[in-house]
Amino acid sequence: MRKIAKLSIIMLLMIVCLTVNVYAKPNCNISMQTNETEVSKGTEFTIDVNLSDIESEKGIIAIEATLEYEKECLTLLKMEGQNEWDTPVKDLSYNEANGKLVIDKKGLAKSNETILKITFKANETNNKDTTVSLKNIVVADGSVPAQITDTTKTITIKQETSRPNEGEKPGEDQKPGESQNPGQDQKPNTGTNQATGNTNNKNNKNEKDNMAIGKLPYAGSVSNLIIIVTILLLIIGITGIVIYKKRKTIKNDKN
Repeated sequence: MRKIAKLSIIMLLMIVCLTVNVYAKPNCNISMQTNETEVSKGTEFTIDVNLSDIESEKGIIAIEATLEYEKECLTLLKMEGQNEWDTPVKDLSYNEANGKLVIDKKGLAKSNETILKITFKANETNNKDTTVSLKNIVVADGSVPAQITDTTKTITIKQETSRPNEGEKPGEDQKPGESQNPGQDQKPNTGTNQATGNTNNKNNKNEKDNMAIGKLPYAGSVSNLIIIVTILLLIIGITGIVIYKKRKTIKNDKN
């Protein structure tokens, strides 16, 4: 009985091991790649969803995932299946409300390949980093589905520097030659005009000289007046002191 029991246990373990090997869960890697990690506001960019490192004898035939992104930063424009993978269809294989999508392949994927292209547009928002993610990824090879690691891509929305308007050239509203030859509409000075100009220049120079010279006598008169007043005050003061001393001396003699 004991031998029969042992043989039964061994047979059961062998069956379990064979079953596990036959129905082993598939494994692979899903990643996202883009040529532009920094984008300007209002510009479009594309993210490639790649399948690699497949561990399955059959190959991967279907993938389910949840697409997450910040809608205030990005606008989803389109998704396109690649390499015979189906394109997600809104309200059929793609739920816009919760981001869930399911795609399958016409055949089996056994080698590294791009399965999906997702095109976004950067919105007019403040400068910031935003992320695009595929979460809750489940892959199937026709037997037992398996959940694999999430994937995320960071995108930086940058402020576009202001540029001068193309086609607008400095002074394009001016006629040719206006800036190069200022005053070309004026007639050349004749000999009379030159003489008049010289006379005017001399008069202007004389007026400037007279103005400059006219300030000096005024300043000199004030200075002389101050000196005279100061001398008079000194004389009055000295005279007062002398008179005061004489009166004091006379008073003392009388006493």
